[in-house]
Amino acid sequence: MDLNFSKHFLTLNDYFLTQEEFELYRDPHTELIKTIPQPKELDKYYESKDYLSHDDSSTSFFAQCYNFAKGLNLKSKTSLIKKFTLTGRVLDIGAGVGDLIGALQDCGIESVGFEPSEKARQVALEKGIDLKPTLEHFEINSFELISMYHVLEHVPDVEKQKEKILQLLQPKGVLILALPNYESYDAKFYGKYWAGYDVPRHLFHFNKKAVRSLFEKDFEIIKMKPMWLDSFYVSILSSRYKKSPFPFLLGMFIGLLSNLTAIVTKEPSSITYILKKRF
Repeated sequence: MDLNFSKHFLTLNDYFLTQEEFELYRDPHTELIKTIPQPKELDKYYESKDYLSHDDSSTSFFAQCYNFAKGLNLKSKTSLIKKFTLTGRVLDIGAGVGDLIGALQDCGIESVGFEPSEKARQVALEKGIDLKPTLEHFEINSFELISMYHVLEHVPDVEKQKEKILQLLQPKGVLILALPNYESYDAKFYGKYWAGYDVPRHLFHFNKKAVRSLFEKDFEIIKMKPMWLDSFYVSILSSRYKKSPFPFLLGMFIGLLSNLTAIVTKEPSSITYILKKRF
């Protein structure tokens, strides 16, 4: 696929950590958006106890809200994966601290995980979950289902990642992707402050067309599901970045408004895509 990120989309900052400025450029054909520049040393942009998907230690009010939502999401994710897993193995790519794998194993589903962050792998290991540091540890055609919850946007080469997924999945295997949706109401309301952009940790940014353009040759999209809780978390964080008064209350309101709008527009804050390998 020839991608041409020629159309300027937005100028914004890393509001989470460094305050550095970045640009977003969009490919006019696929509508995929790329963060420019893409730092060579990405690890340092994750080095914060407030980066909650890699660290369980924070006890802040926001962390408690995040963990409550994570618990609800875990039940939803586990239920969804069970529907598409018969007897095969599950691979969770970008497994974080291993919570999803732990939940799947508790349900009797054979599951393993890949996580590039050494810090997150160590936290998972303390829970008894051994995550692998590269995808080369796994055999080709060995998984019935692969899950990537809020992971693809962090990958430097999305096309190369797709090819690796194709190798690892069994014929007719299922891929579950969860991605922020830059066409959502909350994305448009917050603009450059929208936490779903999360530059430079998010290297690419997706709408439905971008996902179809990237995957439709090799996968059939069999379902798209809204992630209703994401709008609240993202909107509260966005309100904090914008330094709005009463960010929690405003974020809850905008999150609710985004979900209500999405009932009509079908453009929620985040979307779970369920794709089936064509061969």
